Amino acid sequence: MLGSLLAAAAFQVGPFYQQKPDYWAFRPVVSQEADATDVLWPVFTMHRDWWRFCYVVNWHDYPDTDGYQFTLLPIWFNGRDQEAGAYWGLFPIYGSHPHIAMLYDLKFALWPLWHSYRMPRGREWLTTHSVLFPFFSWRSDGAWSFWPVYGVNYQRESDHRYFLWPITTWASYREDLDTSGEGWSWMFWPLYGQVRRARESQDMFLPPLFSYARSWSRRGRGEEMPEDASADSVRVRAPWPFFEYESTPSRWRISFWPFYERSVNLDYKDGGESGSVTRFGWKLVELYDDETRVFPFWASGRSHFRFWPLWETEEEKDVTRLRTLSLFPIRWVPAVDRNWAKYWTFYENESCPVYTDYSLLWGIIRWRTWK
Repeated sequence: MLGSLLAAAAFQVGPFYQQKPDYWAFRPVVSQEADATDVLWPVFTMHRDWWRFCYVVNWHDYPDTDGYQFTLLPIWFNGRDQEAGAYWGLFPIYGSHPHIAMLYDLKFALWPLWHSYRMPRGREWLTTHSVLFPFFSWRSDGAWSFWPVYGVNYQRESDHRYFLWPITTWASYREDLDTSGEGWSWMFWPLYGQVRRARESQDMFLPPLFSYARSWSRRGRGEEMPEDASADSVRVRAPWPFFEYESTPSRWRISFWPFYERSVNLDYKDGGESGSVTRFGWKLVELYDDETRVFPFWASGRSHFRFWPLWETEEEKDVTRLRTLSLFPIRWVPAVDRNWAKYWTFYENESCPVYTDYSLLWGIIRWRTWK
């Protein structure tokens, strides 16, 4: 045992220094694990293809395409793309970017004076231009907007319009089995709104506070069903978000927000229960079939247990880890474990089928037992 103790001590000095085959740390200055290197985390983090400073300065390398991107949020970016070539931007003066968020070929000048971008829709690309955003915009498919006075928006299966948004809005829908089918909708906010489609009917009173919605998943193209046929799905809000009831072929749910919620997932084929959750105090207490959570104090499941801030265990494959204390409110965050957790971890052990390693008093005392 003494030999194991001395060998282990050579690789850890209290909470300050630790070394393993794929990991070493001189806390809290620097740590390295696999492709991740931290310096005074969260000040600086570097991976194989990117690095980040204070979540403000970012560099990302794309070796497969010989590209890169540098960002200084929120004012500057530059980079190189395989298709677009070099690009740069000084916000809000001028810039172009090949792909950011869901936008492609983004360009802007004296934003919000002017910007344009492309987005995919099916097999085509739609280009949107905007002047004095959000007031004037137009799109390559004919959609346009003079917000908030009047606007037209075309989608794959529907045409949407508004007048004095959000007071008056209306839409027409074409038959599409991926949606609720042919029909129309309108709303005069904040008083009343209606949706009447082949597979959906909804009435809204003082929207979005009160609504009653029904849908019929069995209604297909050209299929006639009586108007009084029982709906497959029903949703009631009265008023939202404080009361909501929902019953569909895949889920049953009732909510008295923020006090109580019960949600049951149903098997679409036979209607049997496939999972459920009960919540109290919005998400402070969550009771799943295989896990119990009381944020941030308690979490217990098949492979983990947590009694914050005193105790935490977790099982991963054939390895079981235990430690106390566990002060960070979110469990097993890799960067926190690498750089800070050892300072408040008075005792821990890691067990595998062959042996168990123990650590006491910030790693000052360490030993191993064999199974």
